Amino acid sequence: MSPPENTKQISLSRIKSGPLNYVVPIIQYFSSNPHPPHKVRLCSVGISHYVEKVRWGFTLSGIDYIEDAHTPGLASIATTTIDAETSATPIIKTENGQVVKMQDSTAILQKYCPELYPTPEVLEIEEELDKTLGPSARVFAYHHLLKPEHKNLMSDLATRETSIIETILFKMMVNRNLIQPGMKKFMCISSETALESQSEIESIFETYSKRLETSPYLAGDAFTAADVTFCALSSPLLSPSQFDDLSADPATFPTELIEMREKLRATPAGRHVVRCYNEYRFGRIEKGKVEKGGRKMVQILSGKRDRWGVIGLVIAAPLVGFAAMLN
Repeated sequence: MSPPENTKQISLSRIKSGPLNYVVPIIQYFSSNPHPPHKVRLCSVGISHYVEKVRWGFTLSGIDYIEDAHTPGLASIATTTIDAETSATPIIKTENGQVVKMQDSTAILQKYCPELYPTPEVLEIEEELDKTLGPSARVFAYHHLLKPEHKNLMSDLATRETSIIETILFKMMVNRNLIQPGMKKFMCISSETALESQSEIESIFETYSKRLETSPYLAGDAFTAADVTFCALSSPLLSPSQFDDLSADPATFPTELIEMREKLRATPAGRHVVRCYNEYRFGRIEKGKVEKGGRKMVQILSGKRDRWGVIGLVIAAPLVGFAAMLN
C-alpha cells in the first residue's frame, strides 16, 4: 500500500496568518523571481523528482524555459504569488502571463509533449506511477535525509540554485529543526510510512522488471512518457550520474539510501533507468519520435535571483556608519 500523496495546499491567506509571514518580506526584499523573455517560467522545488520529470519533457521538446527553484517549504512563498491557492510545485507561468496551474507533472507533459503519448496505455502507467512510485520514493528518501545527523546534506541538496537569502534562511531553519516537522507532516513522513514506501518501491521495481523482460520500454517498442515518469521518479533512489553536479558525494548519503540504490540498480528496471538517462535524458523529439541524445549533466536553468544592490546597501550601511563615527 502506498503512503498517502501530499495533496494539501497552503493558500496565500494561510501563509500570511502563520509563521511563514515573517519570512515573506525578508525573501522578497533580498531576492526576486526571474522574469527574462523565456516562453515558460517553471516554479519548482529544485530537488523534486516530479520537477525533474517536467525538465526532461521540456528538454525533449526544446521548450524555452527558465527554472525558478526554491527549497521545500519556502517554495510556497513563490508559488502563491503566481496563484494564491497553490503551494505545490511544479507550477508554470507562460510569457503572456497565463498561469498553468498544475498539481501534478503529468498535465504539463501532456500539454507540452503530446508526442510522448502514442497510446492510452502510456497515460495509465504514468498516472499509476504518479500515485505509487512518486510518493513512495519521496517518503523513503526524505525520511532518512531529515534525520538530525544528515541536516548538512539535506541543506546542501535543497538549496542548489536558490537565492542567497533563501539558502541562508533554509539552513538556519534546518539547523534549528524548524522546518523538518512541517515537511514530515505535509509529506506524511514517519517510520511506518517509510517502511511501507520501501516495500512499495521494491514491489514496483519487481513488476516493471518483469514487464521489461518482454519489451524494451515500459509501454511498447518506443520511449514514451511512461519511461520518463518511471526514470524521473526513480532518480532520488538510483542517483544517475547525470545528477553529479546537483548532488553530493554518494558516499555521504544515508546508509539506507546507499543500500537501496545498489539493490535497485541490480534489477532490470534499475538498469532501464540508467540506460534511459544515458540515452534519452538529453534527446530530442523529432518528427513525432524521441531521438537519442548525448550524455550531459542535469542542470537547474535558473535566472538572476539576488538583488545585489539591496544586499550591497545592507552590507555597506554599517561600514559607512562606523566610518562616520571615526570622523
